[in-house]
Amino acid sequence: MSDALTINSKSIHKAVERAVFIDDHTGLNAHAASLVSCNSIGLDTEFVRERTFFPKPGLLQLSDGEQIWLIDPIALAGQADFQALLAELLSSPEITKILHSVGEDFEVLQLLCGQYPAPLFDTQIAAAMLGWPLQLRYESLAAELLGIEFAGGLARNNWCQRPLPDNWLEYAAHDVIALPAMRTELEKRLAEAGRLDWLREDCSRSVERAAQTTPAVLRIRAATRLNDAALAKLNALADWRDAQAKKRDLPRSFVAADAVLMALVRQQPNTVSEFAKIEGVHKKFIRQNAEELLSLLHEPVADFRRSPELMPLSLQQQATIKRMQKIVQAQAEQLQIEAPLIASRRELTRLVQTGHADWLNGWRGERVGDDLLQALTAA
Repeated sequence: MSDALTINSKSIHKAVERAVFIDDHTGLNAHAASLVSCNSIGLDTEFVRERTFFPKPGLLQLSDGEQIWLIDPIALAGQADFQALLAELLSSPEITKILHSVGEDFEVLQLLCGQYPAPLFDTQIAAAMLGWPLQLRYESLAAELLGIEFAGGLARNNWCQRPLPDNWLEYAAHDVIALPAMRTELEKRLAEAGRLDWLREDCSRSVERAAQTTPAVLRIRAATRLNDAALAKLNALADWRDAQAKKRDLPRSFVAADAVLMALVRQQPNTVSEFAKIEGVHKKFIRQNAEELLSLLHEPVADFRRSPELMPLSLQQQATIKRMQKIVQAQAEQLQIEAPLIASRRELTRLVQTGHADWLNGWRGERVGDDLLQALTAA
């Protein structure tokens, strides 16, 4: 759909009525050529992730603005032709993938075919660069940008159940039908504002960051309070928990809560009976894991170095972060965007801790880079 203003309730209704549900090889082969020949395509996923480490894909939605394809990843799970088609679509430099707030969609797509969507156009980030709230929902943006009303409220349903109710499929179709029109209108406005390159930069960085691995110990907020020896032990326990969570497909907290890992490194139990006295440790956990964790706690740790992100902040560093926040806020007000779009407190904290930040290499560096680095070096 080339003109964003041509989308309306009538055209959406027709597109939803003509939506194609694909759950076998015949349907996949019949529509493969149409999918990979799009110049741009709206994309969304529905999944379940309440009691598992990995998201469970329930539905994959795609639309070129006129046609909607709803693909069943459960029926096609493990099928080479499905994985190959999706990988080709996501990796093709000729097809812009349009999503609204990628979030966990990255993980779902990586699980399905081993690829991330690139080039990417994130309509939520695009809208934020034009002054809309950073966390604006798809339905709200569709209403404000295109005058189209969509009902929400079904995202947290069990999308792995079969059959999927008709109203769920209609909701899923609505989630992608307006994305190409949104992209057209947002792209035009960004170009007029001189901010289109900002979006391209941020979307490219989003894809790059999705492929990066976060050290497990960085997920435990209280880790910075530990001395080096205890932190080395916590690092080993955090790696163990991640490995167990992936192996058993359970949320990290289901394997062991942060508080339990912190208590283990602080109290350093030597026996199973001492282990059992740790608050929050249950009998089943003791029976399954006590011996292994005791071994991890007491074996020597080699070549562990505390990363800058795990250094406790000094009063001087905290003051520097506050000065940086004021710099960012002033620039955000001038640009009429939300300050966290430029830099969140967490990003500023890491800048203070490490002395560098990849996000200062582009438009943010041009706007606030010199002032932030001056504040950093003056500390």
